[in-house]
Amino acid sequence: MRILLVEDEVLIAMEQRCYLEAAGHEVFGPTGTAAQAVELARLVHPDLALIDLHLSRGSLGTEAARILAREGITCLFVTSYADELRDNHDGGIGCLTKPFTEASLTGAVRVALALRAGLPPEDVPGTMRIFG
Repeated sequence: MRILLVEDEVLIAMEQRCYLEAAGHEVFGPTGTAAQAVELARLVHPDLALIDLHLSRGSLGTEAARILAREGITCLFVTSYADELRDNHDGGIGCLTKPFTEASLTGAVRVALALRAGLPPEDVPGTMRIFG
């Protein structure tokens, strides 16, 4: 799967990249702002975008998710601020709460892939919420 990382914290982005590449995914980014995320997504056409809520320069991940979702890109929020998200009104299919583990991140990606394909998700990580 082609995955775009939208994360302004370098160490967290490096951790995500490491886990995802080890699981066989092709990873792009990270980008630190909503505008950069949209620009890179239009170049690389990812299957999934993992998006932090609070980004650099005061931008919000919800801005990127709304645009990317309209362009057919599945978006999953990965944030410590899950309580700030409104169910399915922000362009995302769900949210994985930070801090995450390798198992919860790769599990959340599998769930996102199933939802993208219209299949019922299995083994949803305990720290993941799917928007209804």
